Amino acid sequence: MASYCGLNGAILNQKEAGLGLTDLAILRGYGIFDYFLFKYGQPLLEEQYFNRFFSSAEKMHLKAPLSPGQLSRHLRELIAANGQSQGAIRLVLTGGESPDGYTPGQANLIVLLHPYPQLPESFFQEGVALITHNFQREWPEVKSINYLTGIKLLPRIRQAGALEVLYHHDGILLESVRSNIFLITENGELLTPHSNILYGITRRSVMDIAEGQLPIIEREVRLEELFRAREAFITGTNKSVMPVVRVDGQAIGDGRVGPWSKKLKEDLERYREGYYHQQM
Repeated sequence: MASYCGLNGAILNQKEAGLGLTDLAILRGYGIFDYFLFKYGQPLLEEQYFNRFFSSAEKMHLKAPLSPGQLSRHLRELIAANGQSQGAIRLVLTGGESPDGYTPGQANLIVLLHPYPQLPESFFQEGVALITHNFQREWPEVKSINYLTGIKLLPRIRQAGALEVLYHHDGILLESVRSNIFLITENGELLTPHSNILYGITRRSVMDIAEGQLPIIEREVRLEELFRAREAFITGTNKSVMPVVRVDGQAIGDGRVGPWSKKLKEDLERYREGYYHQQM
């Protein structure tokens, strides 16, 4: 675990850093975050993640105490202070100290470093299961710290032997609680929902990589299309391209990891490695 964290541009011992008790992140769960990887001391797709982070802040009427340029330098100083060559970065922007417990104040910017995600290889070799839940996030394009529904459903997810919950709204497929969803259709197309979702950076990377390899379609997707698909997979910063072989106990395709799920994961890993080396 990292020894140091960032708080409003200062590097502090993580055990000693803290927030005021009236911060709206504590009182009301009001704030945003983002999460991305770094390797060889270099953040992955920093500009894209920063664009989403600062856009979420603007939509939530929060002003970060650091500019993108200052935050970029701060990340590198924090990585160096912790002596980590690879890992994950979590940015959190809180609602700030609130005298009335409701009105946002000056936002606090927290930067945490986590170990590089190491998920079981079986997730990729054998695939994972999901369960569905009828739910539309209130502000889907904002990466809010509010994960109430996903956390509330953890007992049900675990009971089903699933990895995550997949949201739909009255039969319209949306996203997983911490991932985007893709299907390989019966016609061999790459299909993904196009609205009322968080537009994942890994989602965009996969679509860029798939360009020219197979038709890519963004549109409204019905839940029943998932159960007719040849393959399905979820994408996310720490999940890469993760095959989904079962949803609500029903097999997707033949119930095994499909060829496109494997290939796009390999392509994404090469793309990420190439990005890191370009920054060195």
